Amino acid sequence: MSLLYRAMNSGVWSGKQIIVIDRSEKRENDKTWSFWKKDKVDFEEIIHHQWSDLYFFSNAGQKTHLETRGYTYNSIRSIDFYNDVFAYLRQFAHIRFVIGDILSVSSSADDCTVVTDAGTYTGNYVFNSIYHIPAPVKDEQYFMQHFKGWRIKTDFAVPAVSSAYLMDFRTGQEHGTTFFYTLPMAEDELFIEYTLFTKSLLKSEEYDQKIRLYLNEVLNIGSYQVLEEEYGVIPMTDHAFKRFEGRMIFIGTAGGDTRASTGYTFMNTQKTISKILDSYASEGHPFFTEENTSLKHQLYDTTLLNVLDKGKYQGHQLFSDLFSNTPAYYIFSFLDAETNLLQDIRIMKSLKVMPFLISFVQAVFRKIKY
Repeated sequence: MSLLYRAMNSGVWSGKQIIVIDRSEKRENDKTWSFWKKDKVDFEEIIHHQWSDLYFFSNAGQKTHLETRGYTYNSIRSIDFYNDVFAYLRQFAHIRFVIGDILSVSSSADDCTVVTDAGTYTGNYVFNSIYHIPAPVKDEQYFMQHFKGWRIKTDFAVPAVSSAYLMDFRTGQEHGTTFFYTLPMAEDELFIEYTLFTKSLLKSEEYDQKIRLYLNEVLNIGSYQVLEEEYGVIPMTDHAFKRFEGRMIFIGTAGGDTRASTGYTFMNTQKTISKILDSYASEGHPFFTEENTSLKHQLYDTTLLNVLDKGKYQGHQLFSDLFSNTPAYYIFSFLDAETNLLQDIRIMKSLKVMPFLISFVQAVFRKIKY
């Protein structure tokens, strides 16, 4: 939907016959997209909340104020995105919306075919964002970022949480790397998300139990009303996703836009869309060669996942070392794959050398091998 909105807004696909296929009409607030940024971005006008005052908490309770130097942390509610995008796109008579289950998608040398329970459609190109869990491949890492979020309203003002807690590790680490996002929406309203980087999911009630414990024992909030809940699972994998297959273009998580080391996807997807539209405007087709995440940063991602997998450098300690010894604006730039080698070295110096050096060498040999 980001791709189509921006394509129509720029005039690149003016007059093209376009079909949008989805299984639902997107009328619920089913997720929240969060990201950091320095400059104005697409969909700026529907950012629901923005925070410039950010903190990090270690598992031991050490509080670190993050030096952001112009970066802000931002959230967009999916319902605001859906409403804004659909209101704009429904103005165009040459865009057709189809609700149905997609049964198969294929590409030949000349066109693409989408088979649904509502009919079969062909076109010059298909932009496919349907994610399928990849089949396991030897030496590849498959973590999941899974989370449960509550938006709550309290009976009193919460001055102690007037700033955003970007990562709060003041919770049990028995499952692996586990932390909270705590984002104030108003004086008496918070969004709290319990997040884990692990290879297996929890039972539903365990997420709720941990959120209640955090509210009561860490934030000292005992009286509240749950306004909304959300649950999600994001892949954190160094699997090499296909970007193109014939005339089919994979975007979002399906195309590898989810950063393996963080799970963040929204801004990477927007960068991919820019490449697609720039190519279409200049070359008349949507294909491009240079990905957002370079080989260097892909190796870094694999290295981090390998370190977490071996368990010799606990995730909560790794992130504590990172945020307490490195300015946050370097970390944000690094996680956006925008740092140079000197900045990378400064970040690496804040961490234990040997676990990363061993895993990095293994990542390089794997790339050479395959």
